Amino acid sequence: MPKRLPTLLVIILLLLPVSVGARSLVNVSLGFGATYAPQEDQEFDLGLQDPDNWLVGGELSARLAFVQANAMVLPIECETSSGVLMLGMGSLSLPVIGSLVSLEVGGGVGVTYVPSKADSPRSYYELADKTQADASQMSFTDAVRESPMYLQVGLGSELGPFGVKIRYLMESQATLGSVIKDNAWWGVFDLKKQSLSLALALKMF
Repeated sequence: MPKRLPTLLVIILLLLPVSVGARSLVNVSLGFGATYAPQEDQEFDLGLQDPDNWLVGGELSARLAFVQANAMVLPIECETSSGVLMLGMGSLSLPVIGSLVSLEVGGGVGVTYVPSKADSPRSYYELADKTQADASQMSFTDAVRESPMYLQVGLGSELGPFGVKIRYLMESQATLGSVIKDNAWWGVFDLKKQSLSLALALKMF
């Protein structure tokens, strides 16, 4: 019996989250939320009352077992016009207490796109170094390579068809292109800007 005790303890620990609240194997949800993104030169907790630091957007999330993908779209103000920040994130979603609490850890890339308007017929990508690349001359794939990478740490909860996610997003100095070129993945941890995101989601299937 003493020899079997470690095995029994492992089985109990694995089954405990299931007994508290099992979550489905597949989850595809559509949501919306608010993101607090202070300026780089501003203390993180000092810009809460500034409406310009708050972004409201939507997201699509898909999870298969422990692997999760998120696509977020946030309207933002660029130097010369209004644009959208498109975040593509991949993460691990690890259940802590069944479906009640999950730990989400991952990363991705954020592409800033400024569409053409009546007073500005030129559409462009704003890259990591703040240069403006004409969208007619740069492909979306190249824009992804030259846009900043992001890291995320967050908590998620699934309550029936509804979900709540809170994430701490960190913008990196590195781009996907620079990481591949220099073969230096640790450059992703050279961070320059943080933001906090809260989203509500509705499970589609």
